[in-house]
Parts: sequence; structure tokens; C-alpha cells
Amino acid sequence: MLFFLSAYEWVLEEYPRRPAEPPNAKRVVHPLYHQTRIKALQLFSRLPSLEKTAVKERLKSKLIPIKQWRTHLNQTDFQILCMGELHKESTRRFLAEELFAILGIDVLLLEATPGELKRLIKRLEAGRDYFPLLDADIMRVLRTVQARNPGIRIYGIEQTDKQATYDHDHSNPRDQCIAQNFWKTFEPGLRHIILFGALHCTNEPNWLFHNLCSRVSPDLKKKMLNVRVLGEHQNGPLEAFVDFIDEIGIENKDFVIPDTRSLPECIYQWFPILKRQTLDKYRSLVVFRS
Repeated sequence: MLFFLSAYEWVLEEYPRRPAEPPNAKRVVHPLYHQTRIKALQLFSRLPSLEKTAVKERLKSKLIPIKQWRTHLNQTDFQILCMGELHKESTRRFLAEELFAILGIDVLLLEATPGELKRLIKRLEAGRDYFPLLDADIMRVLRTVQARNPGIRIYGIEQTDKQATYDHDHSNPRDQCIAQNFWKTFEPGLRHIILFGALHCTNEPNWLFHNLCSRVSPDLKKKMLNVRVLGEHQNGPLEAFVDFIDEIGIENKDFVIPDTRSLPECIYQWFPILKRQTLDKYRSLVVFRS
């Protein structure tokens, strides 16, 4: 009996089922944040006609289609792009289909230890269609990025158990270890994308991206970028903002704010939580829609 129970547990762990697709998201998933949207619409409606037009035109120019941003990114000489995600099936699917299928990169760095990555690659080479990393499928991302970039280097730079045991000298030892692991793999001149949980990619002290920036030359720092990737319904303040731009007549599918510091000043005042949580912490914001 113990043998069969152990075998059953192994099968469940090694061959997890792909989760069922959630139903299409409702227009409002985070109603508590929509008082912000309502107030913003009221303030917008009180603006003089010329100011309304100016705000709309500025927003239109700063919220660009995902295709335009991908093209621009492919033409730049970035070397380190820290891509912060929520570990969701919808996010990984979007990343595979809309970003990694098109972007040309040399190195992909994942939130996995070297041992975990080795097992993931073995499953990929065995033809596995689905396997999660941090609760969401990573196989589609790996297949896509390899197909787009033959010869790509893929590394797992998560803190290892050994590092966790011996490193207690920093306020955030995990991210210090991840930064150390990154620099061991870094190759100047190549394009690196770090795919990690969103917090690791903020410019806040002691987190990964901030740690990386603190150790580089001014020239390399110009070639570094931190990006947050969010579904329109994955975050309440973002959902309220997206509904706001819909209601004032700015039609967007998937879109990108390449420079989160460039929006009309009133947006930062009308959406203060979005500003604090995201716009202040990431240089760019990628938004995918249902």
C-alpha cells in the first residue's frame, strides 16, 4: 500500500495536470479600486476642452502597441532586461506567444536553481508538453525561445540551498545570491532577459534589479531595463486605469508604456496606487488584455 501511495504521489508530482482555462475575465474583477476610476473620470470631465484633448493625445502617444515596442526593442542594444511577472498561466502564454516568439535574445535566466533547470530541460527534450515552474507552465516559453533563438543559453540563477544556508550578511540575502549567480553567467555584449517574479525586478533597494544596477558602469547601466508584465485584470489599480482609458476613448489591445515617467502629470495624481506600486518601480509596463 505504501509503495502504491508513493508511486501515485510521484506521478502527480512528475506529471501534473494542466489547469483548466479560467472563464473570460469580467470587465471588473477588482471593484474596490474602481472608485479611483470614477473619480478620475469626474476630474477628466471637468477639464477644459483643450486640456482634455491634450491629455488624450499624450496618452495615445505614450501607450504604444506591443508590436511597435517589440520592434523597437529588437533594434536597441539592451544587454540586461529584467522582466517581472506574476506566475500565472495567462502570463506565461502571453510571454511565449507575443514576446519570446519575436524577440531576439542570447541568454534567458530563470527563477530556478541549476538543478531544477536541468530537470526542466530533460523534460523539454523528452517532448513534455506541460510542466510548471512556480505554478505556471514553463515548457511553452522554453520551446518558443529556443525556436526563435537557436543556440540560446538558458541558466537557472535562483539561490541554492547551500547559498541559503551560508549567506546571512545582507538584508535580502536571497536577491544578493541571485545577483551573484547572474554575474557568473553574464557575457558582455549579449542580450540577457531575466524572467523572475515582479518584486525582484523593481528598482527598490536590496532587490535583484537594484543590486545589479549598483555594480555596473554608467555605460552598461544605460543598456539595462526593468519591465513589469501584467494582465489587465491581474492588478486592481491597473484594471481601474485600463477602464479609464477605455472610457475616455483610447482604444488599445495589448499595449506598452515604454517610459513610465512620461505620462501626463494628472495620471500620476489620479492613480496614486498604480504610481506607487508600478509606475515608480519599473521603467516600462507591458499590459496584455483578455
